[in-house]
Amino acid sequence: MSALQRPYHFLIRRVHSLLGLLPIGIFLMFHLTLNLSARFGSIQYDQVIGAMRSFPGIFVIELIVIFIPIAFHAIYGAWVVYTGQSNLLRNKYVRNWFYVIQRVSGIYTVIFVLAHVWMFRFGEANFAALQHIISNPLGLIFYALGIVLAVFHFTNGLWAFAITWGITVGPNAQRKWSYVCAVIFVILTIVGLSDLSAFLR
Repeated sequence: MSALQRPYHFLIRRVHSLLGLLPIGIFLMFHLTLNLSARFGSIQYDQVIGAMRSFPGIFVIELIVIFIPIAFHAIYGAWVVYTGQSNLLRNKYVRNWFYVIQRVSGIYTVIFVLAHVWMFRFGEANFAALQHIISNPLGLIFYALGIVLAVFHFTNGLWAFAITWGITVGPNAQRKWSYVCAVIFVILTIVGLSDLSAFLR
């Protein structure tokens, strides 16, 4: 029996699932909503970002609430991708596609987050910097995909979260919850792409 197949694997999976919602998912929604300030122009956006960066103890807060949970979620998620087996070619059901896309979106989201943090935590975090990046078609595609896939990973994970924690029991409950998650996906995607479009002006 491997280390991740022992009894405590049950606990690790639930911690991984919980971190996807709290605090990572909550932070994603907060971050997308906060970036709507870009719709009001560069001055407003820079003021909001500046206020966030100057908040007392912000680095410690980010480390404990954001970076460590994301690192744990990403590392365990990488293990799941490495050890998981897709039956997409044998059973072409929608949920099998979602299984594959969830893994792909997770990998892309990790790359996207690392690049985003590197550029804006250790570089210039302002309207002009992001505007410069997405003025390049490749930069725009990179960010647009990052937003869509991050939101998909969160909302599809939210659907799985309800199953993992025994909230949606049975096909009927899971189907209804999938509709709710689909609505959340559409709303967050619109918000995220609306954020991005503000930098194209």
